[in-house]
Amino acid sequence: MKIVFVITELGSFNNFLSELALELIKDSNIELHIICSNYKVIDIPDKNNFNYSNFYLHFLDIPRSVNILTQLKAAYFIRKILDKVKPDIVHSHFTTGTFPTILLKNNSYIYWATFHGLGLNSSEGFRRLLFSVVENLCFLRLNRIFLVNNEDFLLLNSKKRLPAHKYNCKGFGCDIDKFSKNNFSIRMRENLKNSLNVNLQFVICFTGRFVEFKGFSLVIKSFFYLSEKYPKKFKLILLGGKDSIHSCGLNEFEQKKMDSHQDIINIGYTSEVPKYLAISDALLFPSKKEGLPTCVLESLSMGVPVITMDSRGNNDLVKDGYNGFLINPSLDINETILSIISLIEKLYYNSVLKTRLSNNAIKDRENFSRNKFIDEHKLLYSQVS
Repeated sequence: MKIVFVITELGSFNNFLSELALELIKDSNIELHIICSNYKVIDIPDKNNFNYSNFYLHFLDIPRSVNILTQLKAAYFIRKILDKVKPDIVHSHFTTGTFPTILLKNNSYIYWATFHGLGLNSSEGFRRLLFSVVENLCFLRLNRIFLVNNEDFLLLNSKKRLPAHKYNCKGFGCDIDKFSKNNFSIRMRENLKNSLNVNLQFVICFTGRFVEFKGFSLVIKSFFYLSEKYPKKFKLILLGGKDSIHSCGLNEFEQKKMDSHQDIINIGYTSEVPKYLAISDALLFPSKKEGLPTCVLESLSMGVPVITMDSRGNNDLVKDGYNGFLINPSLDINETILSIISLIEKLYYNSVLKTRLSNNAIKDRENFSRNKFIDEHKLLYSQVS
């Protein structure tokens, strides 16, 4: 069987599909091809070494923006590769990977696509119109559509003729063996805290790209308020970095204040996320739009309560008052910041509550395993005749 994955860039392949790819190519009867751009938005080392005779990487420029000329150029080269490979399945990921894949579709092949979060279901104004046109065109030309959250599935399921399928697994899952608090002894955690100058402080963590729609600016502004109200009582650990396309939402003054703040620790992109979660008391991730956020899965697997928006993807994983808290997304910025402060105060002053939320998160961690994602895909591919 010949399978082709089309995904926007190498970093996304590394983060979401490398374990699945490694498992697939263990079968010598499977030939796996990856089409993607040769760069990483999230620049961390590759998880695996793909030195296999049945694994092929094809690099070309797949744009992250909808420019018809660059999309057509990408579509031409994707089609050229596909006609050379002659795959049994073409499985694209993200709207940005799917649109150029189906533009010059060859009806001889089976086309599947996984949408990591529909743009038409999370955008406003002109962008919503643009995503509606692009994604509806994709839907019409796909043999099968895969979705990762309930809200997107319910939307497409109302359009009865669309071949929409929601994964039984929790999105792409995570490596629950790696994301386990048991891997870090009390001494290891204390040593890390000492190296970061964390002295009996409540540690808040944010992981992900520093972009406004991920709630990054809300995290920073809330922490400014919190640290002024409670000097030296809190630390904020940032795991991630800026995105060349999307704004972080901070003005120049706020950016400088963040950079010089003695209680904000900016680690950057790192493959050592688990050790920082091991010393965190809460993940603050007030993202406005998600598919199914891997960082939330990772935090819950570590037993770290999550404070996030009551919005698509987030509320598939976080149950208010059970393993974290959900923030009303209809609040204005100031009300949202006050809500965030109030929820952090709840955890800070109530250690019994924090422990209960943590224990509840750990109870469900087996459901978060990436192995479930891998097993579901192996079954799906095996059913293709």
